Amino acid sequence: MKRERKQPPPLPIAPARFRLIRVKQDPLKAILQRFALASLLLLIVTFITYFGREGYVDNEHPNQLLSFVDSLYYATVTITTTGYGDIVPVTEASRLVTTIVVTPIRVLFIVLLVGTTLQVLAEQSRFQFRLRKWQRDLKDHVVVCGFGIKGKSALEYIQSHDEGIDAVVIDENDEALEDANRLDLNGINGKSYDRQVLDAARIGTAKFVIVALSSDEQSILTVLRVRELNPSAKIVTSCKEESNVELLKSSGADEVIVSSSSAGRILGMAAETPEAARVVNDLLTFGDGLDINERHIETDGEQIEQRPHQTAIAVIRDQQVHRPGDPECRTLKAGDQVIYIDQTAQEDSGQPTEA
Repeated sequence: MKRERKQPPPLPIAPARFRLIRVKQDPLKAILQRFALASLLLLIVTFITYFGREGYVDNEHPNQLLSFVDSLYYATVTITTTGYGDIVPVTEASRLVTTIVVTPIRVLFIVLLVGTTLQVLAEQSRFQFRLRKWQRDLKDHVVVCGFGIKGKSALEYIQSHDEGIDAVVIDENDEALEDANRLDLNGINGKSYDRQVLDAARIGTAKFVIVALSSDEQSILTVLRVRELNPSAKIVTSCKEESNVELLKSSGADEVIVSSSSAGRILGMAAETPEAARVVNDLLTFGDGLDINERHIETDGEQIEQRPHQTAIAVIRDQQVHRPGDPECRTLKAGDQVIYIDQTAQEDSGQPTEA
């Protein structure tokens, strides 16, 4: 028995709210260009008829020469293949011009109109196909709620560790979504706590969710909704007020970063101990100088430092932070996490380590 391929559910929101990476020309610009070309063809036939009006006869006024309006009328009904027969070429020269000039223009005009219609239909069908395929393939991806400075930096850090991971941006600002498209990221316009918007971003199969919104209230609503739709995703969020940290954690956030307090501490450190602040800032910039990273312990008894350029600074066991020299962590166990400073980038650049 042949197994049927499971298709994604119908899109919960209008396709116009999706901002996929652009791979085509602006459709409005294409239509305007075709309209201009069609108008030019119409004018060409009009002038041909007007300048050769002595070879044409208007059956309603056989004794009068065609006016410019008559020529425009004849050009319109001719190239659109309407052909009322009230104005006809009667001389051999005008019939020759109609055969070798006007007829090809008529065919080109028809192709132009039909081609525009087919292109619009094809663009819509292609967009729907890309949208369905993109949605179907989304799995173990990152959903970024709010693509400002914080959201963008967080995603850059994740992608620096895993270049192949997919990402979806949710934002209410079209400029932010255009910025995401420039970075080869697809986006959705809407509120990040809207169930339909999250369903469209395939939140149920997401691996990470970054909540970097402008208000703590929106962050709390988003975390609650995400945790409802995906109990297993790792949710990391920022907040402005320290009083909201516990509320966000109780809502389902795995990690909460107080952005204002963290920035304030680094500013104070820069004023009091500028060299120390420079090292901290360097640690927060992945791939430039010193990098802070983590390693998961898979078997009991592993060495805490496996390479010369890795310096362990902490061991995480049962959600508790221990110093490498603590008696409890002298022997590593499976499931521990070692937090270490990696000096590989510093050594590769040939620069001395700042401390």
